[in-house]
Amino acid sequence: MKFLKRFLIFLLVLVVAIVLVAFSFINSIRYEVTEADLPQTVYASSDDLLTYAKLKVVSLVLASADDRYTITEEFINIIIFDSIRENINSTYDPLNDDCTVAACDFIVTDEYYYLDYAYAELNEDNQLVVTISVGTNKIISAKTAIILVFDIEFDMGLDPKVVFTLDSYSLGEKQMSKSLLDRIFDTIGHQSVEDSMTFGDLNLTDYTYTISITDAMS
Repeated sequence: MKFLKRFLIFLLVLVVAIVLVAFSFINSIRYEVTEADLPQTVYASSDDLLTYAKLKVVSLVLASADDRYTITEEFINIIIFDSIRENINSTYDPLNDDCTVAACDFIVTDEYYYLDYAYAELNEDNQLVVTISVGTNKIISAKTAIILVFDIEFDMGLDPKVVFTLDSYSLGEKQMSKSLLDRIFDTIGHQSVEDSMTFGDLNLTDYTYTISITDAMS
């Protein structure tokens, strides 16, 4: 009897400890993204998004070294929005106050999670930071963001291109290992994510994204 009592106490302590660790982890990765963080001019544009993005890519050829970074931030945001609209959710329009259906506000919704925002911005080191807002309302309500930081390389040789290489990533502000990112994309499926981009070559094996300026001209 004493053994059973001690065993039950041990199980109770273990469950409490697991719950506390889980809540501690959830709190450590909490991160709030709102529609105010989105690139307003991109989401308000009525232009053909892909054509507009390609024009921006081509303009890199004559741009100054400093301007290339701001142009890159803009065309990446255009490609993100276009890829969502064309290959994931054609109704997605989070800044449209007149749209009352849930599909306007969420990139993806599932029984267990949702994605509502994705955008890119430059940091102080002229790296490209891509933020993907993720949340859940299952059991508990929690929000975080997958934050991917890419180095940018401009190759203006005979075959001009821009290459983005993943430097680091985090959940909220908590740095995570790339091995976890590997498992996430193994679960989702590399090919489906890579094929969702409407322009450029996304490689989730070595975590690079290549934009060919020559292809943008064609």
